[in-house]
Amino acid sequence: MRNIPIFALAIFLSSCQKHVAKLSTNDQKSEKIKTLFSKVSEENIDYLQETFSDSMEFVNPIGDKLDKAAFIVGIQELYDMFDGISFLEMNGDAVGAEVETVTYDNGIVWTNVWNTFSATGKYTGQKVEFPFHLSYQWDGDKIIKEVQFFDMSVFEKETNAKAAINNTTEKVVINIEMSVNEGYTKTEVEAFIEILSHFIRTHELNTYDYSYFISEDGKRVTLNEKFRTSGDLILHADKFENGPNIDLFMKIFTFESFIVAGNTTEALRERIKAYPIEYRGNLGGWIY
Repeated sequence: MRNIPIFALAIFLSSCQKHVAKLSTNDQKSEKIKTLFSKVSEENIDYLQETFSDSMEFVNPIGDKLDKAAFIVGIQELYDMFDGISFLEMNGDAVGAEVETVTYDNGIVWTNVWNTFSATGKYTGQKVEFPFHLSYQWDGDKIIKEVQFFDMSVFEKETNAKAAINNTTEKVVINIEMSVNEGYTKTEVEAFIEILSHFIRTHELNTYDYSYFISEDGKRVTLNEKFRTSGDLILHADKFENGPNIDLFMKIFTFESFIVAGNTTEALRERIKAYPIEYRGNLGGWIY
């Protein structure tokens, strides 16, 4: 029993050794970030060039890492895609939006922001608004790292619309109509499609849409596939032809029509020339 106070003292001393941090919302670095956001709204690249270190690292919401040059290009693309960019006021009341700088006892300093992005898409014509969180790490008075957290779908939608208007999208779409050969039931087809889908998910990360649709009588199947580039479709062809499913696929299905649509490359056309393909170029709309 006499050891209990000593044990409690040990816990207390251990807790005293934990790292601590100081938080502020009106310090110099927080004010610089507020100015940075106002300059973004003004489409002022010069202030960003000055505030970010030449050796900065930028990490976007999907984990891509970019250097300063690529980061500035991304900001310029932002201005190309949106008009009327604005943010909520950050005034220290933590209502709606805020900026806060945290200084840790080991000398590391981060400024964190939560806010709302508002703008109008130049290519979709749609007004957008979404919440976001950004964190900035400092080295002296320069930002050496920016990490972003938000849903990127708004930017992807505007990028798709831009590519459609300029007819520059590299995405490729496949539509295949197939008949189910005699001897294969609807249940067998469904089981095989499950195997195919699992194979695509684990081996082809850039096959971002892979959908089968079957008729009520189980005799006809539609396959839709989307690829980010012609190169991704070439990879798909390689994986399919050298994978474990091609023989059964050809036994179950007969091609009725095989359409490849988009700005296809000559390398792709050469790679899949053995198939009964009809090519169709872009005409309008956009590809998600």
